[in-house]
Amino acid sequence: MTATVVKGAGLNAVARFGTQVLAIAGTAVVARLVPPRAYGLMGMAGVVIGFAGLFRDLGTASAIVQRRDIDDGLLTSVFWLNISMGIAVTGACWLTAPWAALFYREPAISGILRALSLAFVILSLASVHGALLNRHLQFGRIAMVELAAGVAGLAAAVTGALLGAGVWSLVMNLLANCAATCALTLIWAKPWWPRLHFSWVEIRSISGFGLNLSASNIVDYFARNADNLLVGKYLGAAPLGFYGLAYNFMLYPLQAVGLTLGRVLFPAFAAMQSDHARLRQAYLRSSASIAFFAFPLMAGTTILAREVIAVFLGPHWGPAVPVLRILAPVGILQSLTTINGQIYMATGSTRAMFRWGTLFSAIYVAGFVAGLPWGIIGVASIYAVLSALLTIPSLAIPFRLIGLPLSALWKSIQLIAVSTAAMAAVVVALRWVLVFQLKAPPPVTFGTCAIMGAAFYFLFMYYRRSAVLRDVLTLAGPRWRALLPLRVQAG
Repeated sequence: MTATVVKGAGLNAVARFGTQVLAIAGTAVVARLVPPRAYGLMGMAGVVIGFAGLFRDLGTASAIVQRRDIDDGLLTSVFWLNISMGIAVTGACWLTAPWAALFYREPAISGILRALSLAFVILSLASVHGALLNRHLQFGRIAMVELAAGVAGLAAAVTGALLGAGVWSLVMNLLANCAATCALTLIWAKPWWPRLHFSWVEIRSISGFGLNLSASNIVDYFARNADNLLVGKYLGAAPLGFYGLAYNFMLYPLQAVGLTLGRVLFPAFAAMQSDHARLRQAYLRSSASIAFFAFPLMAGTTILAREVIAVFLGPHWGPAVPVLRILAPVGILQSLTTINGQIYMATGSTRAMFRWGTLFSAIYVAGFVAGLPWGIIGVASIYAVLSALLTIPSLAIPFRLIGLPLSALWKSIQLIAVSTAAMAAVVVALRWVLVFQLKAPPPVTFGTCAIMGAAFYFLFMYYRRSAVLRDVLTLAGPRWRALLPLRVQAG
């Protein structure tokens, strides 16, 4: 299982790194051709589309991965259910699009929503096939699908932006990505085609897991996007554009690392669901691997927020700098909880996941409302404070399911935290010299600090013979792992 997870994580790391590079490159190009207001409009539509997407498969894809035994009758029934739900969700978006436009007081939202909703029909065609790829641990094929889809989306977005399509270039990005994902998943998945068969008995056999998971995802989505909804509604498209871009830069490392391991870990954790000792060990090693990347990346982004925005987005995105500086530390906290959902799902505890998620979501939404009078800075600040307060309970609750003490997590990441703090001190000093003494331009400051910070962090971890560094090097292959001697320390 370890070999399978390591191989899968390595392949997913390549795919996720590639897609994030494509996303950042696309943003760097398109953001210079498309005004912040266009990103705000897309953010408004994205909140609605993302919420509607939670109803596309009702958790059935995850249920296929989690269930011990499946048969053709179940797969066929899930396939036709997903097709029906995809059509229904698309139809609902078409009908409610004018109401969304009225809610935001932005007439353009109606057409954007209707175009984006076509993605649901497209993706529903390959939902079961994608679940089978995950269940059978076909991570190499998943990686190829994601990379190819990212290239297709980037090409569409850049082409549209160069032609002056404005916000529609962002719409083209999503639709091209979805179309490529669907086509390639159908091509590369293990050959399976549905029959003209449907059974409610089969659907009901997974409904408990799927519906609780869907309900939990809905609550979690609302908590994570209530800030975008409120900012778009009460502050407008341009402030949402600044807030949304800063938020996305905070998410990029979490998506690159957390989702990479998360996809691999769910089927692996599901296979260990009856062996809590193995599950605890796997969770700690996985969390440390995520923290190994997320901690220094987010710390560096906090310090170099002004340079990050200047280099990747351009000077007219300046209002996003303080927001990014506030949200980047949130990424450190969220990296610790990013795979908690895998514990709930692997142990079949989706009802508890829904119950606690509802409570935390209510707290976040109330906080966002309280922060609105102070604009996007107020909303971001409330988000940071609540994230700090809720991190411990967000960890402790799922840990009880597998008998994992919080002290074990701290032990596994302690060296990472110390190394990140030392690296941050070096980067702060180096930036001060470059900016205030040498008057270096943002690209030079960013490049120098990023390279020197990364080198210092790696060498510090290497000197301490970090166990997590050995795990990370293992992902790159046996030759890289051999660089670190066998004597290792926790974290």
